[in-house]
Amino acid sequence: MSEIETNVGFQGGIKSDWQGTQIIYVEGEGYKIIIDLGSYSYALDLPKNLTLKDISNYYDNREEPKATDDEEKYAREDYGIPTISISSFESGFLNGDKLVSVPAGILDIEGDAYQIANNFLTAAENNRRKITSRLLADDEYINNLAGYYIANNGDMAKAVEAFEETDLYGAILERLQVTQSQLIAERSEFTDPVQFEKNLSLYTDIFNQTAMKTYGSKLPENAVYYLADMTRRGYFTQQEAIMQMQGVFDPYADVTLDSGLVNALSGQTISTTTDKETEVQNLLDTYLPKHLQGQYTSKIGELAGKMRNNALFKDNFINELKDRRYQFYDMYDREIDWASIVTNKKENAAITMGVNLKDDDPLLDKLIKTNDYGKELELMREEGLNRGYAKVKNDLAKAAFSAFGEGIITSRSFVG
Repeated sequence: MSEIETNVGFQGGIKSDWQGTQIIYVEGEGYKIIIDLGSYSYALDLPKNLTLKDISNYYDNREEPKATDDEEKYAREDYGIPTISISSFESGFLNGDKLVSVPAGILDIEGDAYQIANNFLTAAENNRRKITSRLLADDEYINNLAGYYIANNGDMAKAVEAFEETDLYGAILERLQVTQSQLIAERSEFTDPVQFEKNLSLYTDIFNQTAMKTYGSKLPENAVYYLADMTRRGYFTQQEAIMQMQGVFDPYADVTLDSGLVNALSGQTISTTTDKETEVQNLLDTYLPKHLQGQYTSKIGELAGKMRNNALFKDNFINELKDRRYQFYDMYDREIDWASIVTNKKENAAITMGVNLKDDDPLLDKLIKTNDYGKELELMREEGLNRGYAKVKNDLAKAAFSAFGEGIITSRSFVG
C-alpha cells in the first residue's frame, strides 16, 4: 500500500472532503483530488480558485484566502500536502506510481468517486480470471479505462465509448498488435457465444458459395474453416477473406496469402482458374497470324491472369498485337484486324477456286501480302490450275466456249 491509501485521505490532520482521497497542489493548476488504488493513482480536477478550506476540514478564518498566497503555501507545507510542478504532473507519475488524469472534475462525480474506482478495478480483476481478453489483461488499458469509468459515474458503456475515441486507446491497440474488429469479435465470443458459433457457419456458407460461383470449385474444408474462423474473430473482414480466396484460386492475383491459410492448404490440390484464357486466344486469332502467336501461346495462363486482375490490360494487349501484326503486314491499315483480312481472302478464294483455304496454306499468305485484287485473282487461277481444282478448270472451259468463234482462249490468257 502507498502512503496515500494507508492514510485514507488524512494528511497531517487534514481530511479531504471526499472519502478515500488525498489532496495535492499542482503549480499553475491548483488543487487536485487523488484516488490512490495501488500502482495507479487517479487525479480529478478542481476549480482553480478553491483553497484548502473549500475542499477539506482545514480551518481558515480569512475572508478571501487564495491558493497562491503565502499562508496557504505554509499550510500545505505544515500539513504535508504535496506540491508538484505542472511538468511533473503531466509526466504521469506521483510518488513513483503512475498517475491517470480523469477526464472530469471531482465536483462532476455523483456519489463516492473512490468507491466507483475501487468497484471497477475489483470487477476487472475478477473478470481477468474468467475471461481471456488481451485488453482485460493489459494494465495500461484497465487503469486508464478506470479513469473514464470514474468520469462517467460508473457507466461502463459510456466509459468504453469515451475511451475508445482517444489517441491513447489507439496506441494501446497498436502496442498489442490488435484491431478494433478483433476486439469486438473477442467480446462477442464470451458475451454472445451462440451468435459467435453461428457466425462460423455463416461465413463458411458465404465462402463456399463465393468459391463455387466465382471459380466453379470449393476450397478444402480446413481452408474454409480457417477463413471463416479468422473472419468471425475479426482478423479478416469478409472482403479480405474473399481476397485471400482469390489468391488461392488465381496465382496471378498478386495476393499475399496469410501464413495460416498456407498451412491449412498444405498437401491439398487446388484447381486454379482458367477464366479469360479462351478470350486471350480469341484476341490472338483476331489480331495476329498463327505463325506470329508463338511468343504468346506459351503463356496464355499468365496473360489471362493479367486480364482478370488489371482492367487496363486488355486494351494494352490488343494494341500490342496490332503493332506486331503491322510490323510484318504494313500493307494494311493498323486498325484492320487480322481476322477480317483473312476472312476476306478466304472468301475470294472460295469464290474463285471453289475451296476453303486453310490458315497454313502458303497461297493464303501470298494473297494476303499481295493485297491487289487483280494480282490475287491471277495467283488463284494459276495455282488452281496447278492444283487441279475443278472449279478453276470448269471456269477455264466456260471461258473457252464463250470465246469460241473469236479464237481459242489459252490458259495463260485465262490466268491473266
